[in-house]
Amino acid sequence: MKAKLTLAALILCFVLSAQKKKNGTIFIEHPAIDVINQMYAAVNAKDSLKLASLIADDFKGFSGDNMDKDAEATTKAEFLQNIANWQTYNRYFTLNHTKTGYPDAVEYKDDTFSALTWVYAWEKITGIGGTTGVKFSQPRHTQYGVSPEGQIVFLRIYQNQMPFAESWRSQRELKDGQIYSHHPNINTVRKALHAIEFNDMDAFYEAFADNAQFDGLFNDWNNDPLSKADFKTLQMEFLETYSVNSFDCVWIKYYEFDSQRNYVQSWWRVSLTRKSDNKVTVIPVLFNHGFNKDGKIFRQNELWNESKLD
Repeated sequence: MKAKLTLAALILCFVLSAQKKKNGTIFIEHPAIDVINQMYAAVNAKDSLKLASLIADDFKGFSGDNMDKDAEATTKAEFLQNIANWQTYNRYFTLNHTKTGYPDAVEYKDDTFSALTWVYAWEKITGIGGTTGVKFSQPRHTQYGVSPEGQIVFLRIYQNQMPFAESWRSQRELKDGQIYSHHPNINTVRKALHAIEFNDMDAFYEAFADNAQFDGLFNDWNNDPLSKADFKTLQMEFLETYSVNSFDCVWIKYYEFDSQRNYVQSWWRVSLTRKSDNKVTVIPVLFNHGFNKDGKIFRQNELWNESKLD
């Protein structure tokens, strides 16, 4: 039985090894990669003459996410014009390898692909929309075919178009909901914040859902928001040091968005007295309050300059 198992294992190894067939060599350093790096440098320097010299006259370019079976290849002239358009209609446009990836050059043995060296690159294009001011930093995967003469003959690009959606939308005017100067949610916010002025913290927290979260400039970037219990603790510590003289609403609106959660935004003039020396300080505070379907506040974001209290 043992002999049979050993024989079976040897046969399996032989079968697995027989399934492998080498079809070329992968290089991490190669003259074809140097050509792609020269192309990046020419694009970023807006050197159109150098760029044109690196593109073959019979160049063909394709979009890997184009579903049109009848789409014609991009010509050299069209490719150069596309690059010029990117540079014209965007500010600070750059094209480079990503920092977390590197290009591979592949020389195939297969007759179909052996005429060219194929460079597989992980790239990033960056810039600021010249009309919209929208910032983009877009990764993409690109396949280049480089001839023995050191010219790019073939190009296929795979990239996600969704990051450009904001730029497309910003080319025109779009409405995104309604703004209310008076609304039940506005009333809820006013009552809650005025309750702080009268040290009625039960009335303040009455406006919030049990799972409410609290965030703002007091928290570090990327930290989780505070829970209701954690924020109560932080607030009690603050009120041990300061007493509230007044909470005066300067401006308040309710935004009912089509594209995101609705919230009440409000500006407040807050007067505080430091208990240790009776120093009075007036600070501006911006609040954003998000509401759930039951009309309870489930998210509070407060923005104010803590250094004002020094």
